[in-house]
Amino acid sequence: MSEPIRVLHIVGAMYPGGIENFIMNLYEKTDKEKFQFDVAVHMRKPNDYIETIKQMGGKIFELPRLTKRPIQNLIQIYHIVKDNQYKIVIRHTPNALVAPQLLMARIGGAHTICHSHSEQDSQKLLHNLGKLLMGAAASERFACSEKAGQWMYGRKSFRIIHNAINIKKFMYNAEAAKKVREEFNLGKCRVYGYIANFIPSKNHMYLLKIFKEISLLDEDARFFCLGDGLLRPDIESEIKRLKLENKVVLTGIRKDVENFMSCFDVLIFPSVYEGIPLTLIEAQASGLTCLVSDTVTKDIIVSQHLVRYESIEKEPEVWAKEAVMMGIDTDRSCQHESISKAGYDIEALAKWYENYFADILSKK
Repeated sequence: MSEPIRVLHIVGAMYPGGIENFIMNLYEKTDKEKFQFDVAVHMRKPNDYIETIKQMGGKIFELPRLTKRPIQNLIQIYHIVKDNQYKIVIRHTPNALVAPQLLMARIGGAHTICHSHSEQDSQKLLHNLGKLLMGAAASERFACSEKAGQWMYGRKSFRIIHNAINIKKFMYNAEAAKKVREEFNLGKCRVYGYIANFIPSKNHMYLLKIFKEISLLDEDARFFCLGDGLLRPDIESEIKRLKLENKVVLTGIRKDVENFMSCFDVLIFPSVYEGIPLTLIEAQASGLTCLVSDTVTKDIIVSQHLVRYESIEKEPEVWAKEAVMMGIDTDRSCQHESISKAGYDIEALAKWYENYFADILSKK
């Protein structure tokens, strides 16, 4: 039997997050006798996916950071692609700063794909400079949404690739909910949650103010933040300032996110900006009601009755009142059919990718 074709993914790090979870979901469902995923990263973090990738048969390349050692980074990418004869390279990114990396991979002989995963980014100047090079750098352009494509490619054409999920994994599970409640001694109290890394765009400080207001309306309520990041010390300080130490749980990175989805009564999602957040698709698969910032695209709605939008310009008490009302008597049935029909089924997407890769290789 011939060896599987190896596809190289380039990403900042493989620490659990939206982009990284998408790659792992896709890798898990891809036929590994036909295609293997290798990954090039700029950094390693505790609890990242590197060891899991190795166990699945993937290779790891560690690069110097593009922003600190750009020449070394680009030369290394060229040699990785050239020496290993990669025919397909995918760069997952929130901005166009990475265009030179794609160009070096293309010069090295690969079909290069830029996959845009965000609708905006803080590095706007470098992003706009990178866009000037994107036409020559990317053989093909992917985006997680219409706005993410416009942000990355302007008026150039692109293909929308949905951030698909393992729908069955996130179906509501009463036993899983019970397990989380027992682990954290939650009794029958109502549980509110947020799942996001601790970075500025996720707006945790505003979230904590919402939690404070909810606690005034429901003194038995409990709040969970799944994730981690550089802002954790600031978030911990704010929890103390608001006197929420006995009500808010920072779980860190968890590998049983689907269990928490089953346990939560309401997911509160006040992000400043996003692409297509996987978390919200997963939540809808779990039948979980979601209160979401109106800065998040409405493309994520696959179940109208589960998602409600609110402005982050409003006072936290407005969000709190809405969240408390949403957490009453919810229907947790899985929205499998509507999610699959909307293009968010990872099994269907993995098959599409396999055909797409095969088509690229047949033309090379």
